[in-house]
Amino acid sequence: MKNIKLGIILTLLLLWSTIFLSGCSILDQIIEDEEVEVMDFHQRLELKKTPKLVKTNPTILFLGNSMTFYNDLPSMLSNLSFSGGFNPDIYEITEGSYRLEFFSDEKDEIGKLVYDALDNYEWDYVILQEQSGISTMMAEDSMFPAARVLDQMIKTAKGETVFLMTWAYKDGFSFDILGKEIKYSREEMQTKMAQNYMSIANELDAMLAPAGIAFMRCSSEFPEIELWDEDLNHPSPEGTYLAACVLYSGLFDSSPEGLTYTADIEAQTAAKLQTIAAETVGVSVN
Repeated sequence: MKNIKLGIILTLLLLWSTIFLSGCSILDQIIEDEEVEVMDFHQRLELKKTPKLVKTNPTILFLGNSMTFYNDLPSMLSNLSFSGGFNPDIYEITEGSYRLEFFSDEKDEIGKLVYDALDNYEWDYVILQEQSGISTMMAEDSMFPAARVLDQMIKTAKGETVFLMTWAYKDGFSFDILGKEIKYSREEMQTKMAQNYMSIANELDAMLAPAGIAFMRCSSEFPEIELWDEDLNHPSPEGTYLAACVLYSGLFDSSPEGLTYTADIEAQTAAKLQTIAAETVGVSVN
C-alpha cells in the first residue's frame, strides 16, 4: 500500500508542477478528456511480433516499479519459460513508484544503473513498465519523451523494446485538483492506459505486452478469479501469473496453454489465465 500511495502522490505533484508551468493547459486537457469512450477490450489486437528468430535463451531486462517486482514477475516469467522449453537470462532494475522518466535520467541514482546496463551489455529484449498514474494522465509529457530516449538506447544495445501495459486499479482512479474531482472508472482508466501504451509502441515500432487488456478480459469472462491484491492496485499472484503468460506469449510467439508451471495457482485457474493470455496476444498452441 505504501508504494502505491507514494506513486499517486508523486504523480499528483508532477501534475501540479506541469499545470503551473503550462498555464493550466494540461488541466484543461484533462477536464476535456474526463469523459472517456471505453474501448472494446475483446477486439482483436494488431501486435508487432518478435522481429527476430525466436531464441531459446534470450537475454531480458525489466525496467519497472512495484507492478513488476510485486510477486516477482521476472522470476515467474523465467519459471514459465523453463516450463515451455526456453531458457531466458532475465535481469531487472526496479524501484518502488519509479517511472520511465527516472530510468531515462543518467543523473538519477537508478538511472545510472540503467545507462550502465544498456551501454555495456547487449540485450534481446528490454521490458519497459510505466507508473500507472503517468500512463493514465501524463503520457505525452512524461512517459513518451522518456520512452523515446530509452528506446534509442535499447536499439543501440541491439535489443528490442517491449512495453508492458499494466492494469487499471480495481476501483479506478480519482483525485481532486483545483476543487474539481477527476475520476476514471476501471474501464476508463484502462482505456486511457491502453491508448497511451499502444500509441508509443506504434510510434517506436516496438512490441507491446497488453497485460492490462488481458486483465479486463479475464475479469469479464472469469470474475471469480481475483487479479488484484487486497490494496486493489497491485496484482494478486493470479494477476502476476496472467502478466507472465502475456509476456511469454509475445516474447516467444507461443501459447502458454498446457504449460505445467502454475506458480502454485490452482491448475484450473492457471489454465484459464493461460488461455486468456494466448487469446489476448493472438497466439495458438504449437
